[in-house]
Amino acid sequence: MVSPALSRRRLLSAGLWTALAGVTATACGGGSDAGPSGPDGPLTLWSALRGTDTLVAAWNELHPEEPVDFSPMTSGLAGGNAKLSNAARAGNAPDIVTLVDADLPSFAIDGVCADLTGLVTPRLRERLGPQAWTNGVLDGRTYGIPVDLGPMLFAYREDILTRHRIEPPTTWEEFGEAARRLKRDAGVDLATFHPNAYNVLAGHTMQSGGQWFAIEDDAWVLDFLGEPSRRVAEFWQGLVDEKVLMFAPGSSQQWLSALARGAVASHLVGPWGLAALVRSVPGTSGRWRVAPLPRWEGGEDVVGTDGVSVHAITADSDKKERAMRFLEWMTTAPEAITARLSGGRSSILPADAGLVANASREFDTAFYGGQDVYRLVEQQAALLRTGWTWGPRMQATATSLHQALARLEYGTTIAEALRTAQSETLPDLRSLGLSVRQA
Repeated sequence: MVSPALSRRRLLSAGLWTALAGVTATACGGGSDAGPSGPDGPLTLWSALRGTDTLVAAWNELHPEEPVDFSPMTSGLAGGNAKLSNAARAGNAPDIVTLVDADLPSFAIDGVCADLTGLVTPRLRERLGPQAWTNGVLDGRTYGIPVDLGPMLFAYREDILTRHRIEPPTTWEEFGEAARRLKRDAGVDLATFHPNAYNVLAGHTMQSGGQWFAIEDDAWVLDFLGEPSRRVAEFWQGLVDEKVLMFAPGSSQQWLSALARGAVASHLVGPWGLAALVRSVPGTSGRWRVAPLPRWEGGEDVVGTDGVSVHAITADSDKKERAMRFLEWMTTAPEAITARLSGGRSSILPADAGLVANASREFDTAFYGGQDVYRLVEQQAALLRTGWTWGPRMQATATSLHQALARLEYGTTIAEALRTAQSETLPDLRSLGLSVRQA
């Protein structure tokens, strides 16, 4: 995210606030244009976040006078972002939409998201805490209400590692050694490299101390090839070259089948992915455990994040105050997190630390052998890397990176994929009128 410490003048010089000027002036006043359902109709909510249906049902039962109309949508890169952009242009955007944190700057710059700074109550600001608010703040202004925290974790098949006398790796050096040993002794891949998971590669870069995007001297600075990024690229490239990892797209049938039959022994993912794993490979229940992500030897004891969500109120919504009441309930009420997790489809770590105990009680840990998963996740969240900045057009950047990473099987390297993503992002941002340079 853009650091709150950055001055308005610097962002203006970088071209970021051109489209935001009109949004800030109207957002806090409640707006004057009627949304798709009219000023007295139900709030409209689009979300791809699991458990939103049961959460909305709970709200509607408790607050029948302020109903919410929920519509599921696909994730951003799977078409959700395009749907939202088209709806905003046509004047049909919902009142509230769930966004991945990486996509918030783009929609804020385009004027889709309202400035919510004046609508955030002191209670909400305090309950979610500064670490969570980093994901929803741009230049000191709030454009998204944080939902969760997402420290990367190492979920692994305890039975497979125990059978081959391999301890969960605590360093990346140990991770590499374990991958080689497991492949040699059992023909099993320790983990998978997903060419369509820019967020995972970004999470590794965060942990290593890298910074793909920054703002310096009134300009965006791109640095996909700095020493920390190269370190990450070289490490994973080595394992790919040695063929001790599975190479498959995330969520693909090929990958899920390998997990189900024990051909892959771990999954690197944020808390949200723990419930998804339960539903994806139910036949392996009781065999999985969760451990901290390995660390770089000699590096800081930090972890990166693997995709967290924020809720934005759209600029054209005429029900902003009602929307904020719903969002405050959603992110701070015990009955809200209970409702979201009640169906077993969600395992998010609430941004409100006061709700972690509720989430822990609701989450069925049988799949993970009864392990107190939420205690570990909460501990790891305290070590999240801060200061990361997402670029102003992450969907385009992610698409460039994914297309390049897909060619790894044909001789391209991860470092070359990063170089391609940077070289294609540079003119893309300049075409928007932004001041941008390479590090």
